[in-house]
Amino acid sequence: MAIEITNTTRGSSIIRCVDPGTYTVNLTDLRKNTTTEIVNSADIKRVTWSSNGNISVTRAANTPVLALHNSGEMRFDEFGHSISNTNTSNVVITIVTGGTIVLEVSKNSSYNVDVYTGQVVS
Repeated sequence: MAIEITNTTRGSSIIRCVDPGTYTVNLTDLRKNTTTEIVNSADIKRVTWSSNGNISVTRAANTPVLALHNSGEMRFDEFGHSISNTNTSNVVITIVTGGTIVLEVSKNSSYNVDVYTGQVVS
């Protein structure tokens, strides 16, 4: 099992999972700065996958949002859309048999930093 998450400040996060298993991505895992950034929600805007079995993406106590087979790519953001149902919940990815999935998620974040001083506000 392998998971890699690449985060940006005030931008998207990329989630990449390889090999069979279940991967849970908490909203807190999508923070670039763990001290100042608070991720409130995350919408799936792009997905690329390849599998010799199947891959599922669920949220909010196993609410299914994607069921994927074979290989493909979906770019929801190019059509002005995203998968945003239950976007305040963790993302759970399950790869059965084998495969790889890459998700790009847009984050709705807030920051606990004073804009005038740059200091963290408790």
